[in-house]
Amino acid sequence: MTCFKAPTVLLLVTLCVFSAEEKVTLEVRYEGDTITTARGSSVQLSCDAIYDFEQCGLLHVVWVHVMDQNEELTDPRRFFTTVNETLSEDTMRRRQVVTEILNVSPKDAGQFQCQAECEGEQTAMGLFIWINIKG
Repeated sequence: MTCFKAPTVLLLVTLCVFSAEEKVTLEVRYEGDTITTARGSSVQLSCDAIYDFEQCGLLHVVWVHVMDQNEELTDPRRFFTTVNETLSEDTMRRRQVVTEILNVSPKDAGQFQCQAECEGEQTAMGLFIWINIKG
């Protein structure tokens, strides 16, 4: 039989309450969608990474082409990316990453996803966006 002293039980309860109030360290937000566009046009992909900069440290956020071995959309000849970051509350920040796929071609068709990774290796991924090319 195990006996707990009153302070031990109180400590366990306190830890449980603290755990329930913890903030999310990293979250990726945007709506999943299917985009149909013409060959030669451009498409913008936008996502928000909400993170606690004290717990996360350095943050890497990027759009990837899932159908192409998770290739990061970073080639400046094919993609144009803008980043905007704001402080939302206390230690939380919101980083918006908008990547424009320039001069869309059939090889750009497929599934895309925004992925974020903290310095401490915590990761978050958003919903899928499908791009269909016509013409």
